[in-house]
Amino acid sequence: MPILTAREHDRNRALLEAVDSFAAGSIERTMHSLADMSWNLLEGEVDMALAAPLLYSRREADLVLLQGACVAAVGATGELQLQFREGLRQFRTVGFYGTPGMDTMLAEIVLREKYRMRPRLVAVQQPPAEALAAVDALLFPIGCDHQPIEEFPMLDVVDEWFDMTQLPFVREVAVAWESRMDSDINDVFVQAGMETDLAALAQLDEQMHGRGTENNTESLPAHYRYRFTEDAQEGLKQFFQHAYFHGLHRDIPNFTFWSPEETTEEDGEVPEL
Repeated sequence: MPILTAREHDRNRALLEAVDSFAAGSIERTMHSLADMSWNLLEGEVDMALAAPLLYSRREADLVLLQGACVAAVGATGELQLQFREGLRQFRTVGFYGTPGMDTMLAEIVLREKYRMRPRLVAVQQPPAEALAAVDALLFPIGCDHQPIEEFPMLDVVDEWFDMTQLPFVREVAVAWESRMDSDINDVFVQAGMETDLAALAQLDEQMHGRGTENNTESLPAHYRYRFTEDAQEGLKQFFQHAYFHGLHRDIPNFTFWSPEETTEEDGEVPEL
């Protein structure tokens, strides 16, 4: 039985539940920490993962993306906040908790591209009040053990990305070993992504009901998308292009999506002419 590993949380829970439902017991799901999840996929202990796109970029020659599903953030989702000392016009240093990754890369891209700042990122461990006495700004990812300080101004980094590009920020993708994929697994993710995305759009429509203006100036509420649409694919490509340009990632990955192999005469069937 194929095995899917994922780190379940509020943003991807509905998608994972849909995968479980459409798989109907044909896909085993395991839960790991971020580090263990990456190790288990790259070591071949599992067949696929719902994980950050950086994982795909580490073994792109052997891995494929499943086009049916992803987790993409749009607008001020609150999952990555940048808090800073009031009155500053330039950030020379930005502190972050944990380890560098998609969050720190996105913050650097936004600050460099949109605000023409090139701050030095510094790992911090002290509480926010002490950290902000030592650095100009401080990153707070969702799930961080520390909370922002109410009286300090903040930027929503994902919203800044959307304002800059008009594209979603792809937080997670379904990545799998190409040799272990088949149409049944692919169909599960296509169906799960479609169902979860339709539910998200219905919720968004309910939020937007009555909010629009004649000039369409009402801002779009923060939300998530779960189908790997063309906009999501373009958002992912632009993220890696910016990351490569600014020296934050070694290259721009070639994004290979799984597709069934063509039937040939060697398979015992004669192709139609």
